[in-house]
This record gives sequence, structure tokens and C-alpha cells, in this order.
Amino acid sequence: MSLSRRNFVYGSLAAAVSGSLGTGFGRAREGDELVAAAKREGRGTLYSVVDPMLMQAVVKRFRDKYGIEIEVMRLTSSSLGQRLSAEVESGNVAADVVIDTDKLLVQAMTTRGYYASVEQIPGSKAFPASAKTQTSIIVGRVPYSMIWNTSEVADAPKSWQALADTTWQRRIMLIDPRLGASPTSWYMLMRKTYGDDFIRTIGRAATISPSAVPGMQQVAAGAQAIYAPAIHQITIGLKAKGAPIEEAFLEPTVSSDNVLSLLAKPPHPNIAKLFAAFCASVDGQSLLNRDGFSMLPGVPGTRPLPEIAEIDPAATKAELPIILSLLGLS
Repeated sequence: MSLSRRNFVYGSLAAAVSGSLGTGFGRAREGDELVAAAKREGRGTLYSVVDPMLMQAVVKRFRDKYGIEIEVMRLTSSSLGQRLSAEVESGNVAADVVIDTDKLLVQAMTTRGYYASVEQIPGSKAFPASAKTQTSIIVGRVPYSMIWNTSEVADAPKSWQALADTTWQRRIMLIDPRLGASPTSWYMLMRKTYGDDFIRTIGRAATISPSAVPGMQQVAAGAQAIYAPAIHQITIGLKAKGAPIEEAFLEPTVSSDNVLSLLAKPPHPNIAKLFAAFCASVDGQSLLNRDGFSMLPGVPGTRPLPEIAEIDPAATKAELPIILSLLGLS
């Protein structure tokens, strides 16, 4: 298992990025030229897996700042990959920018030549290697959490080991590891931290949810007591609607990072570059990661990061069959 527990070194990154993509970006001559070119292109298109309320706040601020509209199409990672592949192969690409969480999909799209070099994003050279790949930058960290229904669970869980408590037999929902690299990496971390018997135990005790949204809704409705691993952005939305749920960022955890990529041949290349730069700016980060977790320190309205374990997405391919067997899913 390729696993290390390290966090990004944020201080130097913040200074570099704020200078390149922050308030100074729009005043630079090359920035002015990019804005003018982007305005001539009209309207851009974003394919995104991010919560639509957060994404709409970002595109509204972008429109207010530059007078450029961004159409947002929310997709799951699997449907996003299928749609992009069909568009590129047919020579009819609609998307300019993509924000996704499936790092294996990003790698596949990169291998196929669908995504542009990260160097096409203004200011990307300021990012250290740990904050970008060949074709993407991290615009948000989404550390996995645990949620529970407060009417069902009296005491807040202190660790992931609470999932193995026999009190919660058939009252726990777990994410399906087959959904992508990020869910599989969480199971890999649980296996490394607590052992094979822990995975077998939670597999017997839990119901597997087809995705995070319906599983977390089950907990919000009281049909289940606990959901793991949960997604903070979804939790925010459920609590805003009055759901009796609480959340804990148990350590260590993994992060389902929001990674931004540009299409290699987008219909609106200048809009793509300008919007990517905005998403990585402090202004964009404060909206995209509201009450969440930014890659930059000191972004207004964001939270301090928990301890995050970094797992190579490629390692999840080999580990998935083992995880499925331990869970009793194969």
C-alpha cells in the first residue's frame, strides 16, 4: 500500500499563489489581456461534481467581477468521464473546465490527451509539486468525516472504531468502495490502521450505500444511525434543512480532493484560463470552500485541516478486490 501521512506545507504556497492569482492578477497587463480575450469568447462551460450551491456562488462572483457567464453542469464522476469521452471522440467538446474528485479518472483523461498541461493555468508555476499534477490543481480539500443522527446516537464517536460497535448492527451505512479511488482509499486507510478483522466486522454490520447523497439522507431521516465516510458539503446542506445530524472529522482520514483541469481543446480557451485562475484565488477559494477546507491558509470562512493520509490513487486498483472480499461484496 502506498501510504504516507503528510499535510501540505501551506505557508509558502499561500504567498506564491496570492501573488500570482490573487488581487494582483487582474491588474497585471497579461491579466487585462486575458480578461479582454475571455470577454470576446462569450460564455464558458464547467463540468463539476461540487455542490451546486457553492459552485453557483463562485460563478456569480466571477460574472460580477468579469462580466462573463459560466454555465455549470453538475455530473457524477462516472457520468462526467463518459460524457467527456464521447465529446472528445466526436470532436464536439462543450466543456472548458472540469472540477472532479476521481483522481484515477483525471489520470485516464490525461493519458488520453483530453486535458491541457497545468501550465496553461495562469499562476500555476507558483504551486509546488504536492499541490498539482501534470494536468490539474487542487482547488479544495474534502476530508472524509463521520455523521450520525443525534436522536439515535447519544455520544459523539471518538474514532472510526465506533463503526465496529455491535450496538449499531444494521444501523450503519458505508460508502461503496467501487465508486472510485477516494472511497477505496478510505477503506485502505481503515485496513492499514485497524486491520482486516475491522473491515470484516463493519462489512457484516453495515448496509452499503450506492453513493454518499442517499446514504447521508438516510441518516438525516433517522432510517440509519451513522454514515461513513461522509462528505462535509452534503452535511452542510442537510443541517441547513434542519436535519438532526452531527459530524466529526476523525483522524486520520483521507481527502476526496476537488481537482480542476482545463480541456486540451476547449471551445473557450481564454475563459477556461481566467476561470481556473479565479477558482485558485483567495476570492474564489473563500466561496468554493465556504465552511470547508482550502489549500491556502487564511482563506476567510474556511476550517483548519485534520490529519490527512495521502494514498496513491493507482494503488487503489490492486487493493479494491481485497477490500470487496473483506466486506463480503465479492
